Amino acid sequence: MRPTVYVVTKNTGKLVEIQDILRPFGIEAKSIYDVADIGDVAETGETYLANALIKARTGFEKTGLLSAGEDSGLEVDALGGLPGVYSARFGGTGLSQRERIELLLQKLQDVPRAQRTARFVCVVALVWPGGEKVFEGTCEGFIAEEPRGDRGFGYDPVFVFPPFEKTFAELGPEVKNRVSHRAQAFRKLAQFLRENLQQASIAWYPES
Repeated sequence: MRPTVYVVTKNTGKLVEIQDILRPFGIEAKSIYDVADIGDVAETGETYLANALIKARTGFEKTGLLSAGEDSGLEVDALGGLPGVYSARFGGTGLSQRERIELLLQKLQDVPRAQRTARFVCVVALVWPGGEKVFEGTCEGFIAEEPRGDRGFGYDPVFVFPPFEKTFAELGPEVKNRVSHRAQAFRKLAQFLRENLQQASIAWYPES
């Protein structure tokens, strides 16, 4: 059986991405909610790091399983780095993702392309018996003038990746899962596990 990392998330789109990223390393990713009802984990931190640690620590404390917590966001330079850590709650908790994108584009309505620079940031925390480790990834791009593509989630339809001049939602997982902020962070996690499994005495919890 392949080793398993339990991700503290209910976001199916995010989980599928993580599974695709880790699969080439021979590591399986499962939602921790598949094996335990740990309840909703409040993201009360003011940074990606704080929220990632809250998730991973909660998962490990309640299950004893090798737990990963991830927090990510979109930072738009013309908006002073917003929505940032509040990306999932941009404009209020009652908005749909489509409405959040509309709000973002509205705020950038008169901003020229040269000033629409932005980045996706991802921080992943890994917690195991006796240890913790943090991994980061950043992907630079800019915000499109309108949504394009239907092969992503979150802000993917408006985040343009310059080498291809297409949004993540147009490029799809074949490209995104090689170059994205999340791909960078989870590849670092996978490499760490492969190199430090014995030294760190990290316990694997394979699927039963």
